[in-house]
Formats: sequence, C-alpha cells, structure tokens
Amino acid sequence: MDGRPSRVWLCAGAALLAGFTALAPVPAFASGPSTGVTVFLKAPNLAALHQLADAHGLTHAQRMKVLSKLLPSAADHAAAASALQTAGLKITDQTAWSVSASAPSTTVAAAFGAHPTMRAHATPEERQAATGAYPALPSGLEGVATAAFPTTSGPAMFSPADAACGCVDGTDFRNAYTSAARTALGQPPYSGLDPATTLTIATVQLAGWNSSDLTQWASTPDLGVSGFNAATGLTQVPVDLPSIPGPSASDTGDEEVDLDQEALLSTDPFAHQRPYFAPNTAAGYGDAFAQVLDDVMTDPHAYQGGDPRIAALSVSWGLCEADTGSDFIDAFEPVLTSLLAAGVTVFASSGDDGIYDGCTSASSNVDYPASSPEAIGVGATTLNPVGTGAPNNGSNWAESAWSCTSAGDCTTNGGTGGGASSTFAKPAFQSAITNSPFSTSTSRLVPDISDNGDPETGLPVYTTDPTDTAGGHNYFVIGGTSLSTPESAALFTNALAAHGATSGIGDIHNALYQAYALHDGAFRDVTVGSNGAGADEPIDPSADAAVGYDTVSGLGAPLWPAIASLLFAAASPPDLAAVLTLVHPHSASSARAITATWVASATIGGLPPQRVAVTITRDGQTAPVYSDATAPVAGATTFTGSPGATYVLSATAFDLAGNTSRHVLNTVSVPVDDRRFSFTGSWHHVAGGSDIAGSASETSHRDATATATGTGRSYAVVLRTGPGFGKLSISQGFTTLRTINLYSAHAGTRTVTFSSSSSTPRSHTFRFTCLGKKSAFATGKKVGIDGMKIVY
Repeated sequence: MDGRPSRVWLCAGAALLAGFTALAPVPAFASGPSTGVTVFLKAPNLAALHQLADAHGLTHAQRMKVLSKLLPSAADHAAAASALQTAGLKITDQTAWSVSASAPSTTVAAAFGAHPTMRAHATPEERQAATGAYPALPSGLEGVATAAFPTTSGPAMFSPADAACGCVDGTDFRNAYTSAARTALGQPPYSGLDPATTLTIATVQLAGWNSSDLTQWASTPDLGVSGFNAATGLTQVPVDLPSIPGPSASDTGDEEVDLDQEALLSTDPFAHQRPYFAPNTAAGYGDAFAQVLDDVMTDPHAYQGGDPRIAALSVSWGLCEADTGSDFIDAFEPVLTSLLAAGVTVFASSGDDGIYDGCTSASSNVDYPASSPEAIGVGATTLNPVGTGAPNNGSNWAESAWSCTSAGDCTTNGGTGGGASSTFAKPAFQSAITNSPFSTSTSRLVPDISDNGDPETGLPVYTTDPTDTAGGHNYFVIGGTSLSTPESAALFTNALAAHGATSGIGDIHNALYQAYALHDGAFRDVTVGSNGAGADEPIDPSADAAVGYDTVSGLGAPLWPAIASLLFAAASPPDLAAVLTLVHPHSASSARAITATWVASATIGGLPPQRVAVTITRDGQTAPVYSDATAPVAGATTFTGSPGATYVLSATAFDLAGNTSRHVLNTVSVPVDDRRFSFTGSWHHVAGGSDIAGSASETSHRDATATATGTGRSYAVVLRTGPGFGKLSISQGFTTLRTINLYSAHAGTRTVTFSSSSSTPRSHTFRFTCLGKKSAFATGKKVGIDGMKIVY
C-alpha cells in the first residue's frame, strides 16, 4: 500500500464539551431522523493570533496566557448556541472554535438549506456543494460564525490504494536524518531521549483500527521497540464518535492508522501517542484538530484532562486544494494558526499523486492542508543505504525523489506531491528561496521538506485491516507521504527531546528556511526525480527536482541536529521608540509646551506589544508629571514645562506574554528665555523667528548686565553672533567664568556651556556683561542673549 493521503473535506467543531454559558430555552423538536451540524466561529483577532503563532522562545504557560485572549469568547459561543436553539437545534458539543448541535433533518434543512446529492463524477463545484459548507446561516449566526458543516453525515472522501516492497525502519530514519559525523538520534550514547521528559505526537484518523496492532508490531523481532506499553504510551481520543472504531471490512484504510502509529513508535520510541478518531466527514476532520487544541491547552473541555506536552500533529489525510473550497479554508485556517500559537507543530502530507493530487479537474494542484502556510508540507523520497548502516557520515545514504512522470504514472503508481498553491500567496519565510524558477513564484510552494516515503523503501507494518489480510498475511511494507509525514514529526520530537524540551515550540518554518539560507549542511539536497510531466504544470514552476529548493522535495531532507539550534532561538522582545520634544521652542505663546510620544512594535519572531508603561518626572521632584502603566502601544501626551527644568521620560513596552522591551530613557530641558533675565543698563528686546520663545535681548553699552538664576548640573547660554557683535563675559560672584567673542562674518547663534558639575544640583546665579568699548558709557560692539539652558 502506498499510504497516500485520504481525500477528505475538513471543518472544525464538536468534541467533548458542554455549553459555555446558560442557553436559551430549547424549542420543541419536530420528528424525523437527526442531523448533526457544526458551526465554526470567527477569529476575534486573527492578526494577533498569527503573531503568536510566529513567535518563538515562549514557554507553554506564556503561550496559554496569550492564546486564551485570542480565541472566540464565551459571549460568541453563547450567541451561536442561542441562535442554533432558536432555529430548533439542540446543543451537543463545543470546542474553542465551534458549537455543534443536532435536529431532525427537516429542521436543519429549513435553517441552513440543503446539500445537493454528489454524483459519481462530480465537478469540483458539485463536490464542494455536496460536502462543504451549508448554503445559509440562520439569523443570529452571521456576526459570530464563518460557516456551518454537517457533523456526522455526508459523503466519505477517503480512498486508499495498495502497493508493497522495500524495508527500512526507525533506526534507519534516525541514522539517515542526522547531521554528517554526528551520532544518530536515538542510538547510544545519545542521551536526549529521556522517558522522564516524554513529548506527545498527535495524529488525526478517519478510519477504524485494532489498537493491538501497535502492540504486536512493537514485539516484532528486529522491528519492535522494547518496553512499549499501550496502556501508558497510547491515548486514543474519540471525536464525534461514541468510541474508537474497530477494523472494517469496507475499504476505509485501517492500515493508514497502523502506518501512522507504527511509524511514530519506530522513529521516536519514547514519544507518547495520541491519535484522534473522527468520522470521515467535513466537520469530523476539523473537530479532531479543534480537540487537539483543547487538549494541549488543558482547558476544562480537554479529553481526560488534556496533554500540555503535545508538540507535533501528524496529518496524513488531505484533499486537493482546488476541491476544498474557500468556505472551508477560511473557517479552518484559524484553527491551524491557533494550534501553532499553542506550540503544536503541524506536519501534513503533500499527496501521493504527483502534481495532479487526485483532483476532480485535470490541472495540476497541491494538497490541503499541506499547502497552508501554517503547516509543514512533507514530500516523499526514495532512501537507500550506501555501504554500512553506521552513523551518518554524509555519504552513506543516497536519496532521490519518489518519482512519477505523467498523469497516468502518478495516479496509478504514485509519486510525491507538490507544486504551487492557487489559494495562498508566497509566505515571507519562502523569500529564502533564491534559485530559479522557484524564486520568482508569487504562490505558496509545496512541500517544505521531504524524507523517506517511496513504497519501494517503505516501513514494514503489521495490520489486521480486513481489506489487506484476506490472503492470510498481516505484514506489509507501506510507503507514501503517509509514511514520510509521521516520520518527520517523530524525527522533530526526537530533536526537541534531545534539547530537553518539555512542550512544543509551534511554527518552525522560519527555522527551516533560515537553516537552508545559511548553507550549513542542514539538508540533504534531493536533486534527482520528478512528480509529473512538465507539460501538465500550468501554475507550477517545475515538476523536476533541482539543486536547492524545488516543488518535488522542498528544501530537501532535513538533518535535524543541524537545525535544532535554530529551533530554540530566544523570544524576541518588542521594540520601543519614545521621545520628549519641545514642540514649539520658538513660539512666544507656547515655547514651554512639551510632548511625549511613544510607539511599540513587534519584532521578527516576537509577539504583539500589549501596553507601554510610561512615566514622566521633573528632575529633583518625586511626584510624576505623567504616569500610566497601561498606556496604549502608540500614544502621546502634552504638558507645559517650567523654565530651567529638566524632564525625564521613562518607558517600557510589554508584549502579550509579558516580555519587555529595552528600557527607554529620554530627557528634555526647558530653556530660560531672555525675558526672564534681570537686566541693568540699556537692553532692548528683539523678535526673531528662530529665537527661544521668539525673542532675544541685545545691548551695545559697556558694563550693561543680565542676571539669571537656576538649579542644575550643567549650564549653557544661547548667544547671538554676527558682524556687529563683540565680547561678553560670564561671571559667578567675583569670578569670571568665560569671555566670549561673538563676532562672526554671518549672523547666527552660538551655544556656550560655561558651568558643569557632577555634584548634587545647586542653585546658582550668573551675570552676563557686555564689554563694549573701554570708555565709560560708550556704545560700540553689541552682545545678544537668547536664553539659558539648564540640565538638572
């Protein structure tokens, strides 16, 4: 079996939760068969949710503190529940993102409209109409909901295929995907995998299975994992189901579950497993994702108390993006974003039909949710050993793409999926792609990474799926991106555990693409293979593998120890700019007006700022002029300063998790205007557009004096200069401090510091004297004083 991702429609909704608040009275129900409906709620602050998802270096507690503020509120849940009850439905379950209800089919059809029947060879539009969102929302839901989907009814979309051969296991994976010359993950003396710090890997499953298959596989000679205990190592979560479904004789893909769980156990033997089983319907799939979120948050609605150590979610079920429909994508993307925000890294298979992806249309396409910028899209390679199985030395593994060359070849025999999204624009992290023709694409490119998945080099799997065991065999070698995806998730949790992580870290796109841009051997470049015919790629840059990034293998096969250091970058604090300014220093009426302004912003990898603590004080005084510990992230305040006083602005920005910016200090001093001096002799005031407070004082009389008093550490006088100016003396008591020649070929001003001290500020009086001509009472060279600056 090639393990290709099953084709499903997605939504989010009911899990195991009660109503959030008291609900409206329930109307009487009509008779008839019951239909379940799940309503997806709107994101209250999607921008902030994205910023939290992109943030790194946060603890689980920090993420939970922020995330709780960015999910639909209790009031939104109550409004949705009330509208559903008013329409005649009974509330059954809720998650952080959804409200589920049920009613007779006639009541549901009256409130939401009816889905048309899907014919055998439906167009994408017909498929969406039959399996996607309901055509209408009842009154009262429009303001809080994005769309409604059937919870437990509608066409099943999963259709697995079979293939066999090859043989590798988790020991090989841990060897092949370490860095050259480094000890393989999970092999002695590597001590990073400590059961005491077990992380959890979640999966989403849309088929039944026999959980004893995993126990049997674990005891298989040469493949087993010593010490595995299903009672403590596996938690099965039913979603929209009364219990975990068992194996089915119908073609439901029970072996898909076996492949996921056995690949995880083989690759990361210490990881706890948490598969989520949901109906193969639109809302069933999405409800499973929503329940993972509730569980990692360990909120009151978590299953059996939840699990804050869920670090990765592996998803081997997807759907051709073109068949998915915007209603579902718009409703489901916030759930993916919130999972990243909660610290869960989502790995999604890129598909097993090459660039064709099993779409109902003939054109090339990509698989969703692998095409989402929130998911790590995973492609498949063909992995072969070269020589012995010793720890990777950089040359003992050969890897090419799991290839196919045409629509018939890719659909019949399989090949790794990939290409350009027709829904999502190029995300910022893919700006690291610099090789042509991929660098010029404006679309989200898939996949991000690849590892072994070719059925010819697949994983031996034990299954009791009746579809596969009719011939009396239980062991099969299975591949596809349904192998490479859980394999990648388990290699990732190996890397986290090796660094002592006790919870997840969320989105790792930036770390992956940064490692690629650094060219430090973080990836085994896959340069051989194809996933379709070049003539069939109208929107894809190329269907051929190439040096560097390509849409066959992505960045290549990640060598996780070389990437790990980038996964644990410290959280980036917010940035803050804050300044005090004399707004109109030359205005006669408002020269002393001071404005404080501040702006906080998120840095790359950081969270949105939430508030700024701002305090403005006058030096020498304890009572603040202005103080606000919860000032907005961008703000201003204006006040009137005192002549000769120095004011200090102190500001710190706080992000949503409590991380702080650098502490900003900024000062401004209000000059003492010339009109506040005491004058003796003949002085006159002159107006000037560039003078302090719009004026200056001048005299040409010898011994004419101006006196000013102030308290500070540093003193400076602003003087006029020009062709007609002469000398001015500055004294304190009987001591002359400075003699200044104010002559200049051109008119202007000059600031002269004449007294400075680091001691405690004291009050000082200074005298400024015009030296003029030597004869008494004579006039001649003039002096001009604009004002005095004092720094406390």
